[in-house]
Amino acid sequence: MKLLAIDVGNTSTTFGVFEGKDLALKKKWDVETILLPAYLTKKGFSDKIFVIVSSVVPDINRFIRKKFKKPIFILPDKVPGITLKVKKPAEVGADRVVNALAARNMFGGNLIVIDFGSATTFDIVSESGEYQGGAIAPGIGFGRDILHERTAQLPLVKVMEPKSVIGKDTHEAILSGLIYGYASLVDGMITRILTETGKPARVVATGGFARLIKKYSSKIDIIDEDLTLKGLKMVFEKEK
Repeated sequence: MKLLAIDVGNTSTTFGVFEGKDLALKKKWDVETILLPAYLTKKGFSDKIFVIVSSVVPDINRFIRKKFKKPIFILPDKVPGITLKVKKPAEVGADRVVNALAARNMFGGNLIVIDFGSATTFDIVSESGEYQGGAIAPGIGFGRDILHERTAQLPLVKVMEPKSVIGKDTHEAILSGLIYGYASLVDGMITRILTETGKPARVVATGGFARLIKKYSSKIDIIDEDLTLKGLKMVFEKEK
């Protein structure tokens, strides 16, 4: 059996191919979401592959439906194993619910799940599998781009490890603000969430900048860069 999992984000789309009886992840790659329609038109896929999709970009979904036969799209309020305890369940991003499912299945309950994507999201998952809500902050890449686009002189920098908290030039100063600033944001949000819930929780992080931010955060416990893809596979296994 072969499964193609597709996680469509606002900036980047991740593809993952799972194969075999145990559906092990064999290959993954990223495509800029803005280029996805053209990519899907040119790229060939087997007709026998199963497809499951998490998407937060509705305009892209029609291209996926044209490309694949009967793709399964995640409905956030219909993910088996996760109960949404929020005011408007249908508004929760499908990727956030899939992350919650994967994290709970792999690491147990009482979790804070952080996804470093176009937005930096914080999701709270109880021991019984209740998705209790969360928080959304601008993503690191977004913050970097805005500094460049909305100012006259600040350069566009590559996100990387800063040399020190106190930058000695503009480039170093931006990196310090981005990396130390976001690490402080993460640790501060975790502290506030724990205070509000009154319960201890393990912190699981995923997304492109998770490993970098963990170096400067004192509160991230686990990194799993394939969390969303693994969650998509878990939903498929329950659905098939």
